[in-house]
Amino acid sequence: MKRREILYGKGTPTEVLIEYGKLYLEEGRLNDAVEFFGVAGFKEGLMEMKELAIKEGDYFLLERVFEFLGEEGGKEEWLSLGKRALELEKFVFAKKAFAKAGDLEAMKEVEKLQREVKGGKGEQRRTEEDAPLP
Repeated sequence: MKRREILYGKGTPTEVLIEYGKLYLEEGRLNDAVEFFGVAGFKEGLMEMKELAIKEGDYFLLERVFEFLGEEGGKEEWLSLGKRALELEKFVFAKKAFAKAGDLEAMKEVEKLQREVKGGKGEQRRTEEDAPLP
């Protein structure tokens, strides 16, 4: 059976969906794992995925978890994800998470850091390109 048939086919037992979700999780395929846990309605697995999404700073994964849970997510969860994403230099995810939490100051700080990082890399690149040949 193909992944799609197992996931969306009629009559796939919940236990099978959960087992596939666990296998995908073991392989590090977090997006696939959340889909299987979500379709199975496996709250325990979704809660584990929520923690992993925050740890990984993955905005879209956390958003998908909340969709399956039928929740928006709390301010603290989005702030935690934003801070972690910022640590990992996932600036787009950090900005989105801070926006979801309603923290405009943190969003502006991320934009500032993002410009600094881009500017720093650009300056370094120009310096290397403009350096005289040996």
